[in-house]
Amino acid sequence: MVFRDEQGRLYHVGAREGDVAARVLMPGSRVRVKKIAELLSEARVVHDGRFLLVTGDYRGVPVSAVDTGIGPSSAAIVTREILEALDLSAGDAVLIRPGTCGSLQPWVGVGDLVVSTGVVAQDGVTPKVVGERFPLFTDPGVTEALVEAAVDLGYVPGENLHVGVTHAKDALYEVEEAPVAAKPWEAERYLEYLRRMGVLITEMELGAIIAVAAQYNARLAEAGIPHRVRVGGVFLSVSPVKGAEEETQFEKPPQEGLIRVALEAAVRADEKRPEWIVYR
Repeated sequence: MVFRDEQGRLYHVGAREGDVAARVLMPGSRVRVKKIAELLSEARVVHDGRFLLVTGDYRGVPVSAVDTGIGPSSAAIVTREILEALDLSAGDAVLIRPGTCGSLQPWVGVGDLVVSTGVVAQDGVTPKVVGERFPLFTDPGVTEALVEAAVDLGYVPGENLHVGVTHAKDALYEVEEAPVAAKPWEAERYLEYLRRMGVLITEMELGAIIAVAAQYNARLAEAGIPHRVRVGGVFLSVSPVKGAEEETQFEKPPQEGLIRVALEAAVRADEKRPEWIVYR
């Protein structure tokens, strides 16, 4: 069940069923949604309220974009409503989060792109959706499409393009700035654990998006519907890795590469559905 108004529009994203394309980009920022809309042909605003939802075409393929707001709670609400507005009768849906992130590793620099293969979730939302220990993996085909699109646009693996596990949190300063946390020693210890285990970056929303999509896919499978929601994430690093005594610094590198990689991957995703993955 989701909330709708008297016109049948979903309460938060303002869409009716059919207003959302099967390819959806889900950045956290409505400013990024506007930048995406500039690259779409025949873009139209579906809703401009608490969230901004637009739909248009990219290289002849219908694509929507909606901002999720900041944090997993907001992202979970938006994802659930977007899924209710999709029409899956024709095939799979693809959700891609083009987001910003903070680096956890010295080789991930500001302006680099990171493609997520899975998420370590440190939040209170995902356990409520899929339970405490459910693995949060991105779709392999969408991940491949993101990497391929980045390489085609000039990014170099191992230099300014990185692929691996990412981290999602529900508090920004209390995780990245240990001294302001209620238990600063625990916050710093957990960040050090993530670095030691090779987690590449930290952000806030992808875990919740994957969790809600996984729950939705389970419902589709139970109903005998053969199509699935496939999720991917690509991130622009805006904060360099820092030492224990350093303050977090946020920079504003150009976002065009991030957006174009996400758009290209969205339209290529159908070609990247590995045969060895059996959706039931």
